[in-house]
Amino acid sequence: MKFIHMADAHLGVQPDKGRPWSEAREKEIKETFVKVVEDAKEKQVDLLLIAGDLFHMPPSEGMIRDVDYILSKLSKTKTIMIAGNHDYMKPDSPLANYKFSSKTICLSADKISNVYMKDLNVCVTGFSYNSKENTDDILDRIKPAKQGAFNILLAHGGDAKHLPFNRKTLRESNFDYVALGHIHKPEVIKENAVIMVGSLEPIDYTDTGARGYIYGEVVDGIVKTQFVPVAKRNYMNLLINIKPDHSPAMIVDLVDRQIQNLGVQHIYRILVKGHNHNHDVFDFTSLTTKYNIYEVVTEVSEEYDLTRIYTDNQDNLIGKFINQLSNNYYNDEVCKKAIHYGLDVLLKTGVQ
Repeated sequence: MKFIHMADAHLGVQPDKGRPWSEAREKEIKETFVKVVEDAKEKQVDLLLIAGDLFHMPPSEGMIRDVDYILSKLSKTKTIMIAGNHDYMKPDSPLANYKFSSKTICLSADKISNVYMKDLNVCVTGFSYNSKENTDDILDRIKPAKQGAFNILLAHGGDAKHLPFNRKTLRESNFDYVALGHIHKPEVIKENAVIMVGSLEPIDYTDTGARGYIYGEVVDGIVKTQFVPVAKRNYMNLLINIKPDHSPAMIVDLVDRQIQNLGVQHIYRILVKGHNHNHDVFDFTSLTTKYNIYEVVTEVSEEYDLTRIYTDNQDNLIGKFINQLSNNYYNDEVCKKAIHYGLDVLLKTGVQ
């Protein structure tokens, strides 16, 4: 038996709304979902598991119909899905009352249910959300529903407000495979057995790292899985450490080269850190109009040229202050900070 486990596609979301790349990202997220379906068809998987938040909001009938058409291209594959906290399913919602033409089953929201596929001897157990939050720890109590079958738990949660669970309990459960969604960062809780798949695409700057789906094969009851990255872009934190010999132009060129090497399609947060002893102003405007830059975060401290300052002030209070503390400047961080703070006051107030 072959399967794909995915979650958190968030169809309909427009990440970083108002940014130049925002509308393109909405289209790309849908394209990535289509790519997963195409992969399922190419790999001839038996089962597509969608562990919640396929949609970014409770979907309209039109949104469901569009997804149903995409899934209808899977002639061999059965799709089992649940609604998560974003696309939660109330009794009168379109998703609760929709009749899929594709081989798709959305598990109900009013109770734990299961689907047994005799041809595969596979039983999938789970349930959908009926509201934005669910604080019940029910995942620690759910049991496999079909003895002698390959049992899968399909669930969406992992934090205090969304089906909190005990990782140890899930690792020791009797399910053959636990397909989790909700937390966007992928995590293997138990190798080949309990996996938080993460989102298909990153949807905000905190979603750093690879994103994709799990492809699994079950042979003689033994599960083997692999992570398949599919995201079109990543959010990346680009750390630049300022050194004394760096000029503003050099820093801008350095960032430019880094982005070229890492990929111009990605979305960047530029983190500028280090010591700015020349009081330089770093202007990244030329890059923000050229690349996808979410923000520039500058955390630099002023580093003084002690030799020059001492030479200019050796006969006054500033010189005496440096002379008293400078012996430990390079090997004592506390002393270094004390000199910085002291010089900040003395130089900016003009005390001599």
